[in-house]
Amino acid sequence: MFERLRTWFQKQSQTTRAIVAMMLGQPVWTPKNYANFAKEGYQNNVYVYACVRQIAMAVAGIPWLVYKKGRGGKVQELDEHPLIDILKQPNPWQGGSRFFENLTAFLMLSGNSYIETVGPQSGVPRELYVLRPDRMKVVPGNAQQMVGGYQYTVGGVVVSFKPEEILHLKTFSPLDDWYGMSPIEAAARSIDQNNESRAWNVALLQNSARPPGALVTENELQEEQYNRLKEQIKEQYSGAQNAGRPLLLEGGLDWKEMGLSPADMHWIEGLKLSAREIAIAFGVPPELIGDTANKTYSNYKEARQAFYTETVLPLIDWIKDELNNWLVPKFGNEKIYIDYDRDEIEALQEDREAVWKRAMEAVKNGVLTPNEARVLLGYDEVPGANTLMVPGNMMPLATISGEDVTEE
Repeated sequence: MFERLRTWFQKQSQTTRAIVAMMLGQPVWTPKNYANFAKEGYQNNVYVYACVRQIAMAVAGIPWLVYKKGRGGKVQELDEHPLIDILKQPNPWQGGSRFFENLTAFLMLSGNSYIETVGPQSGVPRELYVLRPDRMKVVPGNAQQMVGGYQYTVGGVVVSFKPEEILHLKTFSPLDDWYGMSPIEAAARSIDQNNESRAWNVALLQNSARPPGALVTENELQEEQYNRLKEQIKEQYSGAQNAGRPLLLEGGLDWKEMGLSPADMHWIEGLKLSAREIAIAFGVPPELIGDTANKTYSNYKEARQAFYTETVLPLIDWIKDELNNWLVPKFGNEKIYIDYDRDEIEALQEDREAVWKRAMEAVKNGVLTPNEARVLLGYDEVPGANTLMVPGNMMPLATISGEDVTEE
């Protein structure tokens, strides 16, 4: 066994050593495309903005709870604990909802998000802060500890952090050992197509909603005539306020169309397709960001449930595990952990009601005991509730857990 462990450790060390050696102990710069992602994506594209906001606000609305493990595997929800306080208000300037909104938005935009803990070096954290990912650099460590620290740069001032002072959340990236991959990177071409389509439409409207064309004449125009004609078109016929104004031609001038119509370019369909591709990259159903093609009340409810089940809850589970591994041990109690209350998520209430109904029917029909139904609903067992409630027209069933089954 010792030999197998030694061999495994050597493989780990050699792999990590190779990755760290590539950087020669120098800080690894954050990918410089973050500014483009934030500007061209979030600030200039309504669908990226809607997707990021949908995910960030959904995560921000999740209620966090603190539990303590007791004897016999029993779990108790705590009403008071320093961990509860710091989750409700991580720092003097932010509440818990705004904190997790910023954390999630940075993660969606850059593929990376950083949490700084503030407090005594060996004591309980007093404050938590979300740091901008474009200002953070990872400092490689060694074969035993891959990350040696972090550097945060603001206005030329560099602040160094120890590895344990920063929680680095990063999405999977197939080509980067240090930083995560943003969903915007996967949807970049669709975002560019969508932005260019809108820019083209704006330019079209500014030019009287007509495709480009040319003024043709058999006569040669003098420079003065050319400049006067150019200024006249610019002042009297360009812009939305001049839409529909007839073009007055003189001196043998003729207008020749040279562009394609919006129908020929399938402009509207192109916009819809790129919007759906952006939504797919973020894991947001198109119905939630304004796609009205298949939007009905029923479809919207199902899309919202699918959004929480397939996108929000897996993301929350990941954040929960990372906080339990990084933040909870700082409070010095191995028996506590944080979780979230799924029952309080409004979009999943209908599913919860269906589970309740099935559990109650199962108890009523003698399929489940009350305690089995309680476990199914997420509650602890109670004494004396291991007896099946058999309908009156049925024979008594077998004994369960040493208790006789009686008709009720």
